[in-house]
Amino acid sequence: MRFFIDDLPVIFPYDYVYPEQYQYMCGLKRSLDSKGHAMLEMPSGTGKTISLLSLIIAYQQFYPGRRKLVYCSRTVPEIDKALAELKRLMEYRQRQG
Repeated sequence: MRFFIDDLPVIFPYDYVYPEQYQYMCGLKRSLDSKGHAMLEMPSGTGKTISLLSLIIAYQQFYPGRRKLVYCSRTVPEIDKALAELKRLMEYRQRQG
């Protein structure tokens, strides 16, 4: 699925974006645009990881001069999950052209 947040084209690897996911991505984009820090929260199981990764990858592709983004997590299993989601997202993006 492809949609825009302001001028940013976002590729999301699912057929539907929940309103909470869209709001999360909008908040993250506002923080990145202002070159500030962000601390965003959503309940467990709401698609935070894929929302975050979809927005960050889109942002890095669209704004190549703004490359420094740091992803932190509390545990190694959470990082493993994020890496698996990232791999899936990148494969999806490649198939979308």
